[in-house]
Order: sequence, then structure tokens, then C-alpha cells
Amino acid sequence: MAVRKTSGRQKSPIGLPSGRPRSPLLGFRYPLIVAAIAAPLFVVYCYPYAENSAMAAGIQTYLSTYAKIVGTVISALDPYVVVSGSRIDGRFFSMRIVQTCDAMEVNILLAAALAGFPMPLGRRAASVLVSVLSLTLVNVIRLCVLYWLGSNAPAWFNRTHETLAPLFLVACALALFLIATLRAGPRLRKNSASARATSC
Repeated sequence: MAVRKTSGRQKSPIGLPSGRPRSPLLGFRYPLIVAAIAAPLFVVYCYPYAENSAMAAGIQTYLSTYAKIVGTVISALDPYVVVSGSRIDGRFFSMRIVQTCDAMEVNILLAAALAGFPMPLGRRAASVLVSVLSLTLVNVIRLCVLYWLGSNAPAWFNRTHETLAPLFLVACALALFLIATLRAGPRLRKNSASARATSC
């Protein structure tokens, strides 16, 4: 009786080895999805619109609203603060809220990373909303700290504004991403195990 030896490695129906299923976070799929979401948002927000265009007016209104929110928080400590458009004026320091001050770049990357993450749609939407609002709150606090430094410790303003604060924002965005996707890890492993069992 002839005995046919078979290797321990199973083959797929098309004759190719059915190795361990790839995680959806590996390879190019996930980065491409994130890039496809983030790129149009960056274009819409960073495009150099004409000064008299509707988009430029909308962005300026948004920045003025942002300045009012920051000014309201600052006024709790400094009642002499006056907000005019996107400019915040105090007794000893003034600053203007521009597009690089609102942490929109980090927010876009965070939102794209969460929107493209393989988890249920409802959880994905909730994660984007909560994480972006949380990072916006962190940025408002950052701007208030910068105003305080400009008024009371100007020697620290540039170093904090240009180096420490951006690093802190990125660290907060990473922490928010990890928190939002923490529960998705076991689900991904379970789906990977199911796919492995099906292919055997």
C-alpha cells in the first residue's frame, strides 16, 4: 500500500500556501486608507483661497470663534482680555489665532487614523468625535498656557510654542488613538484566528 506523504503546511484551493492571515493594519491597505481620508481634508483646509472667497471667509469665522473660546477661558484669570476677530489682546501680551494655532493638522491625522481603523462603524464614528473634541480641548488649554507664558514668562514662550507644545499635542493624539483602538485589538485577533481556522 502506497503511503502519500504530505507536508504539514496546508494549501489554499488555488494551490498556494495558506499562511497566517495578514492583519488589516499590516501592508499598504491601512496607510492608503488613512492617506485617502487625510489628503482631501488637508487640501480643503490648507489651500490658499483668495481673500474675498467664501472659503476664506468661513475659515476666518472659524478662527474668530476659536479665539473667542480661548479668550473666554483666559478671561477667567485675566479680566482685561479683549478678543477682536482672531486676535486676543491682554495688558501685557497679545496673540492672533491663525491656521497653525488650531492643531487642525494633528486633528486631521487623528481623525483619518481612527476613521480608517478596522472596527465597527458606530464605534469608529464615536471614536473620531470624542478624540477630536478631546484634542481640541487640549489645544485650547495649550493656547491658554502660551498666553500665560507670553504675559508672565516670555523667555519660555518661543521654546514652548515651537518645540514643547507641538510634541505634547502629538503625544496626546497618539494616546487618544491608542485609547480609542484598545478594545479593537482582541476583536482583530479573534477575526484573524477565525480566518485562519477557515483556511485550514
